[in-house]
Amino acid sequence: MIGGAVIIRRLGYAATDRLLIINADDFGLTQGTNEAIVSLFESNSITSASIMMPCPESNEAIAATHQYGIRSIGIHLTLTSDLLSRYTPIYNQQTLHSLVEADGKFHTDVAILEHNADEHEVRMELDAQIQSALLQGIDPTHLDSHAGSIMGLATGRDFLELTFDLCEKYGLPFNLPTRLIEQPFLTTDQLRMFRNRITSAWDRKIVLIDDIVSLPYCVHPSPTYDKMKIQLGQMLKNIKPGITQLTIHPSKLTDRLRSITNCYHEREIEHRLLQDRDIQQLIDREQIKLISWKDIRDLQRSS
Repeated sequence: MIGGAVIIRRLGYAATDRLLIINADDFGLTQGTNEAIVSLFESNSITSASIMMPCPESNEAIAATHQYGIRSIGIHLTLTSDLLSRYTPIYNQQTLHSLVEADGKFHTDVAILEHNADEHEVRMELDAQIQSALLQGIDPTHLDSHAGSIMGLATGRDFLELTFDLCEKYGLPFNLPTRLIEQPFLTTDQLRMFRNRITSAWDRKIVLIDDIVSLPYCVHPSPTYDKMKIQLGQMLKNIKPGITQLTIHPSKLTDRLRSITNCYHEREIEHRLLQDRDIQQLIDREQIKLISWKDIRDLQRSS
């Protein structure tokens, strides 16, 4: 089993330490998103990011990682479109009929995906997204899931085991926090499933983190900067010992962002929040240790 205190000790920390990955999701979504994420890397305000390979600006995102020497980039495995932004599969050797609508774009409803998806087609598409990144010079640090589309949260049909196959193939950790099983919203069947998947990951020597936290997203009315700052501060103070990921979706505010998501306000605030000196000082004052997914991947590969 590779989990919990074992990982922390192997990383050189004490079991009581609070380790934090600050991960920016949706790298590649828009040019403004890419610029925001690169600026956060440049100011050491984030430690990792996850790229959406089917997004139109993913090539620009990859070019930026090479230009700025960014080395902690995971793959934000994508099997669904967003309501206002439709994505096409990366795999192009044949039409993946079970994953797409009549126009060749991913479904927007995760439940439809879970109900219809052929596992062979899921595997081909996820592998193609990883291969596309590799061919463009990215050495991925981890895998995670856009919109939870491989997690089985809509109907109970997950694609985690075949994703773990890819973790083994490429020597990558997966973003499945073990404290997920403490969540009160899980049904009995979901709880059983996630316990089994966590055990499976450990048996395969795939490293898992302990927890994920994030700010409220896409809420109405839109929160103010000051309110989100207070929420983030409280969240950081309440982080438990172990490895936690703070998930953010930062972006510069652009017309393009406004056209593809109704949640642009929170994304722009998150971009500013992570550069806020008060937040950075709070992390130092709380003695929270910042690490990256690259640290975890390298640990897994050395085991």
